Amino acid sequence: MIYIVSGFMRSGTSMMMRAIEAGGLEAVYSKARDAEMNARWGEDGYVPNESYYELGVEDYCSPNFPAKYDGKLIKCLIGGLLRIPPTACRVVVMRRPAKEIGDSLYAAFDWVPPQVETGHFDSMVDRMVDVLRDRRSFVSVDEVAYREVVADPLTVFQRLAQAWPIDPVKAAAIPSRNETRIAA
Repeated sequence: MIYIVSGFMRSGTSMMMRAIEAGGLEAVYSKARDAEMNARWGEDGYVPNESYYELGVEDYCSPNFPAKYDGKLIKCLIGGLLRIPPTACRVVVMRRPAKEIGDSLYAAFDWVPPQVETGHFDSMVDRMVDVLRDRRSFVSVDEVAYREVVADPLTVFQRLAQAWPIDPVKAAAIPSRNETRIAA
């Protein structure tokens, strides 16, 4: 079983990764990818994320992908989930309103992608979640609202702990309104 955190940029995927990792699952990601992302998006000492928790494209394309990540936690943004080779996965999809994602992207990067601005963003994510739920290799697809994690993390992680091997109390200690760059 591979455990995956997914969502769109600025939807809380890195926060969720930190929390689930604190709850006991081993997170696997590329430190080289972190450095690359911060070099691309950071400036004057500003680092957008301490860790993006992302793998490189070559990791997903590797022939030993499923075996290498069995029992591990990885992050895959929502657009890349269908590229993952069929293997047993549990997925958490982070949900955040398009307006908040847009505000956060603009504040962090002075840029908002067109799909967030079109007004069809939420229905696009709804359709993607439906496609994921139809894929047999995704054992479960749980949607988690960013606001819910920040407001009541223990309830969120107690619910996830019913199917994910995590300690909900340790996971719930991570999300914080103080870390929120754009208020929820």
